[in-house]
Amino acid sequence: MRRRAYVDALCAQASVSYTTSRLEVIIQRVAQTIGDSRPPSASSLYRWHRALVKNPDDLRVLIPRFDARGGHGHRMSDEILALLDDVISRLYLTLQRRPMTSVMEALRIRVAQENTTRSSNRQLTLPSYATIKRYIRSLPKYDVDLARYGREYARKKYRHSSISPLATYLLERVEIDHTPLNLFVIDEETFLALGRPYVTWMIDCYSRMILGFYISFAPPSIDAVFRCMKHGFENKRYAREHYPDINHDWPCYGIPKLVVVDNGLEFHSKDLRRATFELKIDYQFCPPRTPWFKPIVERSLRSLAEQFAHLMPGTSFANWFDRYGYDPLKEGVVTMPELVHALHVWIIDVYAQTYHRGIKQTPYAAWKKGEELCTPRKIATERLTLALSQQANRVLGHAGIELHGLRYNNEDMLVLRKQLGHRLKIQVRFDPEDLGLVNVLHPLTKEPIPVPCLTPEYANGLRLYQHQLIQKAIRREGLRVTDPLALAKAKQHMQDIVGNLLRSNKLNDRKKGAKAKGSNSSLKTLHPRPYTLPETNWDAPFMPDIPPAELAVITLDREDSHE
Repeated sequence: MRRRAYVDALCAQASVSYTTSRLEVIIQRVAQTIGDSRPPSASSLYRWHRALVKNPDDLRVLIPRFDARGGHGHRMSDEILALLDDVISRLYLTLQRRPMTSVMEALRIRVAQENTTRSSNRQLTLPSYATIKRYIRSLPKYDVDLARYGREYARKKYRHSSISPLATYLLERVEIDHTPLNLFVIDEETFLALGRPYVTWMIDCYSRMILGFYISFAPPSIDAVFRCMKHGFENKRYAREHYPDINHDWPCYGIPKLVVVDNGLEFHSKDLRRATFELKIDYQFCPPRTPWFKPIVERSLRSLAEQFAHLMPGTSFANWFDRYGYDPLKEGVVTMPELVHALHVWIIDVYAQTYHRGIKQTPYAAWKKGEELCTPRKIATERLTLALSQQANRVLGHAGIELHGLRYNNEDMLVLRKQLGHRLKIQVRFDPEDLGLVNVLHPLTKEPIPVPCLTPEYANGLRLYQHQLIQKAIRREGLRVTDPLALAKAKQHMQDIVGNLLRSNKLNDRKKGAKAKGSNSSLKTLHPRPYTLPETNWDAPFMPDIPPAELAVITLDREDSHE
């Protein structure tokens, strides 16, 4: 508009003259009229008017072209440009990620070598460091990161993300993942740090409610996945019973429609594929090394670290640079039962009751509203336990079934052999947390048949990992596996070893001891079955047949109850 005011004043003259004196008179008059403190020169007005004369129907020619100012591209010769591209490809665009100064030094050497073969009037001029720096920064950013940091780095840095996967009802989409918990746990007896446990996490994408979890010192495995799924699928009425200080309930339960996982080896196991098929659950893998394909569980694990683990004593922080002199091995005071108790409080009373920006309400309220739209699919506990058990194929013979070096047999197996043959190929379901009993699926009806171990004094309550340690010790000592006395001695020896590992000065040994001990978030581990008193007349002398140590505990409980 400013330029048009000057051009219109020039066009209003009876005869257009481009003399400097006449143009300056017009410029001064227009500048006073529009209040222009910096009027243009006569040559500028001439250029504006000539541009409008050439394009009388397009006033856009008066728009200032600030984008056309300055230089356009580099001014290096083709020879220098070829040498620079060669040096950049050999030194800068490599995984060694050399600095730009190395490019300048190498180019100086190449130019000097090239000038030795040229005449004095054809010498090449070395560009400045600023010119080389600008040229390198003008290269495509993706190509530079791809060459200097690799394909995975470039793919993650320049990934294209949309909105999170949408779910329209409860349990339509569930995501599962593992992560090391940023918290050091101590042993309940020795009070020494055992290390950082692993947590398996399950979340509902519709309500953002945490469905279940499992904590253990064992690395991620199919057993951890099964126990997390069982915890998430079952009703959680136990929370108010075991933890009366919790103010809200945990209403999450039910079988989901879709389970989304990453490409961990445990998620590719045949047992998990078989379990999801039996429970009628769709099973979906994310592409390799693409955590943003399951963003909801990844973000919830970040909340677990920042809002829970980092606030607890003994936290290891997400990065060891953040510790700044803080020693989690010395500050850790959290035992496994205390950790599970605090995690229940955080999930039920904090996380579920906090406003969530993604769903514009609290996860607890979203779950309650979702229950009004659809009822989660239930399943009997016995069937769920059977489906979430590990499976093995064995041959049933007169000696029964051999599994993990242990024999299982009873009268039901004899009836089965008389009906279908003396040697049968059968499917066995077992729990790695207790090798005392297995379930044999009937070849025709697929109904489970419980079969006990022939050495119950050894196998009852024995974990698979403990049994593998015992077998390893037996093989090393050259003993017979079928010797019950050797098994009993090895079991006692393993317990001694675990005790020594828990008291070791090395953190790695203490973590192995916690794994062998079976320290996890299982309720039967954290809350053993309490001792129930027999019906007794309190007015009569109280002399039950109980060991003195237990009698002292019971007497104290009796006095506390009277008080």
